[in-house]
Amino acid sequence: MANTNQLEAVDIAPMRARPALALVLALLSIPGSTLAWDLPSGGWWIGLPLGIAAIVLGLQARRRLGHSSVAVAAIAISVLMIGMMVVWKTVELVS
Repeated sequence: MANTNQLEAVDIAPMRARPALALVLALLSIPGSTLAWDLPSGGWWIGLPLGIAAIVLGLQARRRLGHSSVAVAAIAISVLMIGMMVVWKTVELVS
């Protein structure tokens, strides 16, 4: 007895790229790493996760969309904010 049942196709397409969300997270990492620096643990618990999420989403959007200027801006802003946090923490530890 032959089985002639056909299975329906399931859409497993990858999620769409979100360069605007990456830019919003990058812009939120600015006050998260500057204004929150006086809070306990500084900007590490607000600015750093936002910056890392913006970098991840920006890289995904850049890979899927090609050379998206919004994704590149999000990556650049996030890298600058994380770099700023590292510099300030180094200055704090040295002094």
